Amino acid sequence: MRIDGNTVDRVTIAVGVVTALISPLSRYFDKQKPYFVRETATVDMLNGVMLVPFLMMVGSVFSSDLLKELLSSAKITLAIGGLAGLIFVIGELCKTKT
Repeated sequence: MRIDGNTVDRVTIAVGVVTALISPLSRYFDKQKPYFVRETATVDMLNGVMLVPFLMMVGSVFSSDLLKELLSSAKITLAIGGLAGLIFVIGELCKTKT
């Protein structure tokens, strides 16, 4: 089996996995049970996956090479970041004012 995914997608998945493991490990070392909570791990993983495209979008302001990489090989990662941003903005616009 050959691993041939692009670097950005591999890093994105790795960051998602690491962030999903932080809460269970923290609860394990604090002796809080249950160690693994599926809903929390899923949200943590999705938040971690968002870090890479957001950082690349910000970094593309400073590096044209990063922008080219983002636009050519990381379209799915860019789309995920854009979708998360869109959902956040729509949520803020639709939020009831108190």
